[in-house]
Amino acid sequence: MLTVLIKTFAFLLMICMGFGFKKCGVLHADDSRVLIKIVVNITMPAALISGFREFHFDSSLLFAIALGFGFNLVLMAAGYLFSVGREGTIRALYLLGVPTYNIGSFVLPFVQGFLPGSAVLTLSMFDIGNNPIGAGMAYSAATSVSGRGGRLSLRDIASKLFHSPPFLAYLVMMLLYAPGVRLPAEFFDLVDLFGKGNAFLAMFILGLIFELHLGELKTVLRILGVRYALCIAAAAAVFLLTPFDLVVRQTLVLCLLGPITTLSIPFALQCGCKQSMTGALSSMSMLCSLVLIIGALVIWA
Repeated sequence: MLTVLIKTFAFLLMICMGFGFKKCGVLHADDSRVLIKIVVNITMPAALISGFREFHFDSSLLFAIALGFGFNLVLMAAGYLFSVGREGTIRALYLLGVPTYNIGSFVLPFVQGFLPGSAVLTLSMFDIGNNPIGAGMAYSAATSVSGRGGRLSLRDIASKLFHSPPFLAYLVMMLLYAPGVRLPAEFFDLVDLFGKGNAFLAMFILGLIFELHLGELKTVLRILGVRYALCIAAAAAVFLLTPFDLVVRQTLVLCLLGPITTLSIPFALQCGCKQSMTGALSSMSMLCSLVLIIGALVIWA
């Protein structure tokens, strides 16, 4: 328990440092763009590749992919149904705020810090299922109800995925390891040196970009209420009812409790959603997920 509390305090301190640096004027929210490029192009792919050190294929990996994709479709359907009868841009916000997960920048650092290295592979598989929804399918659905017109084609979605370094890291490692190729331990030792910086940078960035705008709070709370009611129910079902080992179930629970993808912000603005509502939705989603994930880790300890 003490170890978990110390690590949890360290993660909160990293977030507070980012927020404090911004409030003191040392850094600005726009500076996060440079740090995000470092995370997305270097530390996050390295951390994900590290998860393949102990790779062995089993049914839990297929389940993780299916869960990441299938449950996102459930969340999209819920966003659509719960927004029926509302104004177009509000419906778009439901379809962008109820589904999708920020796995690499938010959940991954917790998995790295609190679970065995093998857990990163399960997380990677979940994110493979999650990525197509966050990269474009949710946006495509949102544009169809927003009144703005236009759709994002499958070609556009595929283009986004294949220009994503974390996704390419998954793909290359799977193509290598599926036929039985194994990379030497020295390779993973080298990659680990880069991947270990991911947790700090990701948490620091969260503090740097965190802002809480309280405009239109009632609508934001409704959207998050739908999302987290379903996510908590799914997380409980996965943890209690699936036959996989404890680390796999814990990893999937953390993924299911994660916040909405950061891509939802520009997508929502393109659909005509209010900036204040979009910012509040993203920030409050991070806050809710932070409380839920830390709560789960403390309970498991």
